Amino acid sequence: MHIELDPAEHEEPTWEVRRPDTGRKRRLDRRTRMILGIAAIAAVVVNAGAAWAYWQITGSEVASTDGAPVELALRARSDLNKSLKPGTTGDLIVTVTNDNGFPIKITSVTSGGTVTADPEHAKAGCTTTGVELSRARFDVTWEVSRNAIGAFNVPGGLSMRKGTNPACDGATFTVPVRVSGVREEGS
Repeated sequence: MHIELDPAEHEEPTWEVRRPDTGRKRRLDRRTRMILGIAAIAAVVVNAGAAWAYWQITGSEVASTDGAPVELALRARSDLNKSLKPGTTGDLIVTVTNDNGFPIKITSVTSGGTVTADPEHAKAGCTTTGVELSRARFDVTWEVSRNAIGAFNVPGGLSMRKGTNPACDGATFTVPVRVSGVREEGS
């Protein structure tokens, strides 16, 4: 028996091979372009901020021997062992955290804002504390090692005005201060 097939019925299958880059390219829709544009702008802003911060920090590292200024904003408190009373002075305890990779020397302490009382005394009515630094500026020489914390005492650094609300008597006060300093010489 002999069967003959029409050539169109038994041709070998062929596959068409297409490259992905041939043909029509897809365009990004408006929403996708907007999202990519915003992401690019955000990346530029973040990188610029990081570069500025790096420049600020390393700028102080390459200072001359007298050092570029280093400013640290921080909070201090009244002495826990000697509470303030209206018309008296007391010690100011300042804690300095040096997160820099180099030691610093603190050269001055000044006021940084409004003094507040601890929550217990504030609830009792001590909202206007009458507490302030006893001088506008204290010249100090405090050394804080790199990546370290230093605690310092300013004797008589705080004063409480006479006639201050009695609810403030014996409170612990949070004192915003600013300290200025330089990179320590020889480091």
